[in-house]
Amino acid sequence: MDATQNYLVNLLLEIDAICKKYDIEYFIDFGTTLGAIRHEGFIPWDDDIDINMTEDNYYKWVEACKKELDPKKRVYGDNRNDRDFPGTFGRYIDVESMRLSSNFAFWKPICGQSIDVFYMIELPGDPVKKQEMIDLYFAYDEYANSSYRHFRYKTDKQMELFNEMRAMEKKIGREKTLQHYESIIFHKHYDDCDTYISSSARKFGPSSIAPKKFYDTVYYADFEGHKFPISGMYAEELTYYYGDDWNIIPEHKKSHSKMSHTGISCDDYVSDYMRLIDEKQLKEDRFAAKNILVEEGYKIGKHLELCHAKQGSLVRMKIEKKIKEYNVDVNTLTDASDPEKLKKLDDIFSFYYTKQLDSSVRYWENEFDIGEDNFYAAMYNMIYNRNSFTAANKLLKVRLANGYKMDERMNKLWAVVLKAREIKAALVYKDYEKARKLVDEAVENYPYSKEIQVYNIKINVVEKNYDVAENLIAEYNKNNPEDDRVKKAVADIAYYKGDKETADKLYDELMKTTSNGMIMLDIRKKRGAK
Repeated sequence: MDATQNYLVNLLLEIDAICKKYDIEYFIDFGTTLGAIRHEGFIPWDDDIDINMTEDNYYKWVEACKKELDPKKRVYGDNRNDRDFPGTFGRYIDVESMRLSSNFAFWKPICGQSIDVFYMIELPGDPVKKQEMIDLYFAYDEYANSSYRHFRYKTDKQMELFNEMRAMEKKIGREKTLQHYESIIFHKHYDDCDTYISSSARKFGPSSIAPKKFYDTVYYADFEGHKFPISGMYAEELTYYYGDDWNIIPEHKKSHSKMSHTGISCDDYVSDYMRLIDEKQLKEDRFAAKNILVEEGYKIGKHLELCHAKQGSLVRMKIEKKIKEYNVDVNTLTDASDPEKLKKLDDIFSFYYTKQLDSSVRYWENEFDIGEDNFYAAMYNMIYNRNSFTAANKLLKVRLANGYKMDERMNKLWAVVLKAREIKAALVYKDYEKARKLVDEAVENYPYSKEIQVYNIKINVVEKNYDVAENLIAEYNKNNPEDDRVKKAVADIAYYKGDKETADKLYDELMKTTSNGMIMLDIRKKRGAK
């Protein structure tokens, strides 16, 4: 750990102690859970910790902080207790330190080292009522928040609600407006609740909407030498938040771009420049600027929708041109047993993938309507040929957001992904009996799925069926590009057979070339135990 990470772990231990004292259930969550499972600690370049708790536990937490915290050392920031706090989620802050951030610098308590505390609000089970509450919370989050949020990504309904809140403010004032909407949103329980919305209100990164079942059970994970609670369904949760490739370390390593100076207090830092600034005017200007940005962002969004619609016409034309060049019915190419057919599919839809998976198009949920047969073929290629379930999921989410209904053909195709996810979760949890049963079912039903083939190799290595695994590896390598998980299986066989020299050479190569964090973690553990 670097100095900032070490500092944050100490703050997390303080939170853990308070929660234990007052019987408050919490979870380390989001990127912190990902770090716990993939690295047994921080994601190496990360510099923050996120925790999450249900709304009922959150109220207990706020009251506990009032009793436990010495305001000269620690404060808890929360928008409903302090309207100047620039965020709808909370923050546990060390005021004896300083952490610079362009968004929060001039608020005295905000710029200390801190841990974000999110809370989860129940949503009704009825789909219509659920969407109404989601829209309302996103609008409330933007209205209550003096910091810049996702102002360029408003749906028509969310923008309508945001404007209603501003109109109400002109009549009854900001405080009464906030109280009115908070009485609708908070302290609600629904008998049919199956979903939470997190106070993160994210439009980017991990979804703010998550199945309630993720937080019904707790697992204690290793994190920088300590045990902290995470979701009992952490494998499914990580897939839901980060995609099927959550175990892969991305090339683009996102950080929060903050500079930390733990030896300087908030008071020392802020007082050095705030004496020169009219704080009241600054906050008014900040709200005014943000409101303008929300309005302009919404207009930009509507303009981009039109642009993307035109781009969609181009994408469909290119697909149809490719199909004409091959002189084929695209339905005849959805045959995973024929590599040549899959090669043609990939060529036909490569341009579509590039454009539809572009982040700006996906964030706006703009669908390039390429026709149902073409979309099915594109998904088939993504699942059976490219073996990219994360990208396939992104394509499907955009499609579903635009009213598409899964038909029987698509459900059968998507069943491959769902079965692979079940197997992966069982392997992550080391439930090998369940994994074996699932693998056997999957091999019978989806023999041409590359992902299923890799899991079949993995479970045979685990069960020490080395001859079977080696035959499967040889067969896999005939028709597929190299897969780090298959290379790892070869190294593991050597390791378990006692050929440590061969295993070490293969492990060395993998550690230099793989981006699979779970592979790296397992190799480090094997070498630590050696």
